[in-house]
Amino acid sequence: SSPATGGGFAAGVQRPNGYQQQYQTLMPSVRHVLEVILENDSEESIVAVTHFVIGFRFENGTDITQWMPPVCADIVLKGRMLEAICHWIRGKTKELDAMIPIAQAGIKFVAERAMALRAELQQAMYSSQPWEPLVAEFVNMVVFQLLGAEASVLGSALGGSLVAGEDRETILFMVEYPSMMLAWMVRKLEEILGKSAKVIMEVYNDTIMTYHDSKERLMMFFQHYTVETGTGSLEVHDTCTDEVFQDSLFRVNLIDSFGNLMKLLTHFEDICNTMAITLAVDFEGVKLCRHGALCLVQITCSDDPRLVYVLDVHVLGKRAFSLKTPGGLCMKAVLEDMQISKVWFDPRNDVDALYHQFGIMPQGIFDLQLAEVASRRNQGFNVNFVSGLYKCLTQCPELEQEQKVFAGRINDLGKRLFEPRDGGCYEIFQQRPLNPVILVYAAHDSRYMLVLYQQYAAAIGDAWMQRVLQAGQERGRWCLSREYTVPSSEAPDF
Repeated sequence: SSPATGGGFAAGVQRPNGYQQQYQTLMPSVRHVLEVILENDSEESIVAVTHFVIGFRFENGTDITQWMPPVCADIVLKGRMLEAICHWIRGKTKELDAMIPIAQAGIKFVAERAMALRAELQQAMYSSQPWEPLVAEFVNMVVFQLLGAEASVLGSALGGSLVAGEDRETILFMVEYPSMMLAWMVRKLEEILGKSAKVIMEVYNDTIMTYHDSKERLMMFFQHYTVETGTGSLEVHDTCTDEVFQDSLFRVNLIDSFGNLMKLLTHFEDICNTMAITLAVDFEGVKLCRHGALCLVQITCSDDPRLVYVLDVHVLGKRAFSLKTPGGLCMKAVLEDMQISKVWFDPRNDVDALYHQFGIMPQGIFDLQLAEVASRRNQGFNVNFVSGLYKCLTQCPELEQEQKVFAGRINDLGKRLFEPRDGGCYEIFQQRPLNPVILVYAAHDSRYMLVLYQQYAAAIGDAWMQRVLQAGQERGRWCLSREYTVPSSEAPDF
């Protein structure tokens, strides 16, 4: 029978024996879960999601039928079903996210409908006519056209959220720049995934696995994390507005979607218009240089030094550096802007990768490694070799002993995973979902770089600061050599 008759089968599609019974058994539960997490349902979505849930395989190779009563409690079935549905939503979110760079070039039907809607909205918003239904209908249309009828349940949820959560001027701006609306949709779906994953973790912790195991297997549904340096624990958060997240001394925002990248770029654009900022930047990859893949970019901004952004270049590709806000700002422009100071710790291999793989020539480099050399020379020491970041952190008077101990622990744990001589493999930087230790290791490298920057700037004075800046720019031209040269540990004269 066809989906319209409730049987869940398209004409001509052969299903295994017992499939129809599974479908009829699971469909009411799928309907209920969609109503709870998205606050609406649609027959097309219910049919599509039920088929997806039946075909989904969990991490141990089981399918949903192996988690049904009487083998497992009903609450376990609901948890497993919600996990499968989260994977369906995540797949649709990624499809929508891939449209954001395309939308900047122009998606014809979206652009045409957006122009018409903007005129309708302006007329309705400044008259007594209701404008909310126009917005909801537009969002529904965009989701339907981009993702198909089966995603209509997402269109309804997003339309309602946009109308309820954003003011009229913001909505008009999104309509004028469809890539911004798509970015908002992606972030809203990621928030739904985070909230749903939190529920799944609670169910699993009460039934079939530990909290730690459930957290690790569901990390792919989160973008916001906090690190407790005293215990070494990594906690997940469904939104950046979570109170525990806001109060943490070490926060991490994983940027693995264009929707989140657009938010970050817009933030940089806004603060650069009101204040001078300094960015601490660090990079991770597979034996990083012109020949080794760049995988992660870690950024800490002086406007919020407790927060580390981890940009997943392995997932986003070259567009991680070229995606632009409506105002024209992209990550390439940020790195090449001389007016934005970038605090680095030895930029040579990083810049070599940026220049040869992405055509980026960073400017405004302040090299902490050279600043540490300057600090010792300013005290009258004869300095022949540079120090590593870990040594600089352990000698930093601004860090608590607990933070220094954690720096050593995460340094050792990370190297065991990626350093071949310690039994690791560099390709771990390319494994997804990202290993939680690698995420924390990467974020930690830039978390305290601004603290070191303030320490060295106060210690060496203006004359040495200018010499460090000039020497840092010279190191930034390391990439221009015809052949790659392994950086030396000798301290240069400057």
